[in-house]
Amino acid sequence: MELAAKRKYTNRTYVGYSWFFKGFLVFGMIAVISLFIYFNQSVVNGLKADATRVSQAYARLIQYGASEATDPAVIDFIFENIVTKVNFPIVVTDKAGIPAAWTVNINPNDTTMASRRKLFEFIEEFDRQNAPIQITVGDEIISILHYGDSEMITRLQMIPVIEISVVGFFILVAFVGIRHIQHAEQRSIWVGMAKETAHQLGTPLSSLIGWVELLKIKHDQGIILFTGDGPENDFNEISSRMLSDLKRLDRIATRFGQIGSIPDIEESDLNEVVREVAAYFKMRMPSKGITITEKYGELPPVKINAELIRWVVENLVKNSMESTSPKAGIILIKTEYNQQKKLAVVIVEDNGRGVPPSEQKKIFAPGFTTKKRGWGLGLTLARRIVEEYHGGKISLKYSDPGIRTAFGVEIPA
Repeated sequence: MELAAKRKYTNRTYVGYSWFFKGFLVFGMIAVISLFIYFNQSVVNGLKADATRVSQAYARLIQYGASEATDPAVIDFIFENIVTKVNFPIVVTDKAGIPAAWTVNINPNDTTMASRRKLFEFIEEFDRQNAPIQITVGDEIISILHYGDSEMITRLQMIPVIEISVVGFFILVAFVGIRHIQHAEQRSIWVGMAKETAHQLGTPLSSLIGWVELLKIKHDQGIILFTGDGPENDFNEISSRMLSDLKRLDRIATRFGQIGSIPDIEESDLNEVVREVAAYFKMRMPSKGITITEKYGELPPVKINAELIRWVVENLVKNSMESTSPKAGIILIKTEYNQQKKLAVVIVEDNGRGVPPSEQKKIFAPGFTTKKRGWGLGLTLARRIVEEYHGGKISLKYSDPGIRTAFGVEIPA
């Protein structure tokens, strides 16, 4: 029950974090877009206020000219040389609403019904944008000035729409790109997982096939497999080796089963886990060639999934074996405790070819490998195990090609 509750709590934590991150991104985009819209609308409103003040100034000028001028030519001069020069559209009507002068793109000499209808449409549109200004002489209304927004204001009002469209377009492109990358990465991971599974299962299966073949040969030759304690005790030897390989298969199945779910975590002796890995590889090493040296520091108990951490260390040691010379390779496996940071540290160092500086940032990326037969999944899975499942860190600590290269695993203790 306690373990089930722990699993549910951890799942809720991951799900909650995921939703929090997504919500933060959505909120951030909305905030940025809102800020743009607010800024642009502030500019537009300021320009519209300026346009209103200018329109009112023109209206007063027309009103003054109409009230003071005795010569109609003066009023015509005001219309032709002042009103028509403004940078926003104007239609001036008499008190009955009949257009008398305008700056919109309609020929003043065009008296057709279509032109008049178009003028009245402009008047309705302008009145929706801005309140008309009455031009009076005394108490009498002589004209009404209808004005619309300038071309600049119209363009500025379109900016939020354009910005939202552009942002939306880039979000769509980013979404499609991310989905494409995710699908490609998933395909790479699935292919890599399949090949890694085949690789992991291949060694113990080959060994089992060999032992079965040996049993068959002995049976065909009529050799009796003794079970006593003498030198002819073939049965115990073969059965022990076969049982070891079967346990290895079971361990591999357990590892892959835990990759997609939250593993069980319990206090373990990290030194013992590392010793088992070193012993496993020493048994399979040639009598001469690569040398494995162990160095263990005092470590407090750490909360880990021993099987998955064993897999991580195996992966690092296997990489070191493949990168070193089969005749003069030296691998150092050591543990130490960082008292200041409260971290249990496992270091795997070798004198192999190392990692070039140009590739050091890519080594944990899915699918990246420098091996001719590699699938670029081992370090990716190792990082997931260490960082996501154990809250630790795995990193390339240093690399001097041909001299020494070391990977470090740090786990909170």
